[in-house]
Amino acid sequence: MFCADWALMFGFCGCTLHQLRAAGFSDDALLRSPAPAVLGAVSGTFAALVLYPLDFVRQTATSTSRPVFAWSSIPFGACAFGLFLRPGGADEPLSDRAARALGASAVALAAELPL
Repeated sequence: MFCADWALMFGFCGCTLHQLRAAGFSDDALLRSPAPAVLGAVSGTFAALVLYPLDFVRQTATSTSRPVFAWSSIPFGACAFGLFLRPGGADEPLSDRAARALGASAVALAAELPL
C-alpha cells in the first residue's frame, strides 16, 4: 500500500459519507455494521481501479512490466474503515480515537500482507 491508495480510499469514503448524509441518511444508519466495512471495501476497490493503469510502484516492485492490480487495497479498506468508523466515535477523547485508529491500521496491514 502506498500513499495514493490511502488518499483515494479516504477521499472516496469521505465523499460517499457526505453524499449519503446529504441524501438524508443518519450517522447511526451509516455507521452500523457492516456498512463501514462495505464502504471500506468499495473504497479500496475504487482506489485499485483508479490506480491500476498508473501503478508504477507495484509495476517496478514486481517482475512483470505490466500494471499490477492492487488487490490488497480491498481488505485494507474494509478493515481500516470497518473497525475505525462507528457511531459516536467522534465524541470520544482523542486518545481513544488514536488507539482505535492504530488498532484498525494494524489489523488492516495484517489483512493486506498475504496479497
